[in-house]
Amino acid sequence: MIDISQELVEEKIIEIVCEIAKTLEMEVTIGSDSFPGLLPGITSQVQVTIMGRLERKLNIVIPDDCYIFYGKKEKKQLNVKSSAEKLIKNANYGE
Repeated sequence: MIDISQELVEEKIIEIVCEIAKTLEMEVTIGSDSFPGLLPGITSQVQVTIMGRLERKLNIVIPDDCYIFYGKKEKKQLNVKSSAEKLIKNANYGE
């Protein structure tokens, strides 16, 4: 678990999704209640890229077995808010 604000993590997820969407020349509207995994063009490979960028921007390490955009127990995509909660719970500080 890392000590970082929920709001900051949500903000960074939204920021990175928007950056990638712009690069892919897509228009997206995203907020805390949005599901990145359900946005057109945001494939699982793109979500892994988002996680890598989050690691760099927040100086953290997301474990390899932690996929922040999907709830294994619920078997469903997670929204930005839930993804941020999962990241905070499972990530560690980077070096």
